[in-house]
Amino acid sequence: MTQPYQVRFLQIPRWLAIVAGVLAVSFAVALFLLSLTVFLVLLPVIFVIGGLYYLFGWKRPSNVRRTDGVDIIEGEYRVVDPERIDRERTPRS
Repeated sequence: MTQPYQVRFLQIPRWLAIVAGVLAVSFAVALFLLSLTVFLVLLPVIFVIGGLYYLFGWKRPSNVRRTDGVDIIEGEYRVVDPERIDRERTPRS
């Protein structure tokens, strides 16, 4: 047979509940103000840096090959007719 649960209510003083509530609300307000301040300070800085990069950003020429320690393998390529491959694969009788 299962034993019934025993629930005990702990009473805390009213002033302690009020202090805990005030601390929680003040912490939430402080966190909100901090995040708002960071957002309002960083947003214009990000826009200015983005605009400067857009206007004066370094652009690499597209026709220049990079050879900084990379081995480049060059070769000759030709298009092979698929019918010719099939003809060469089939045994001749």
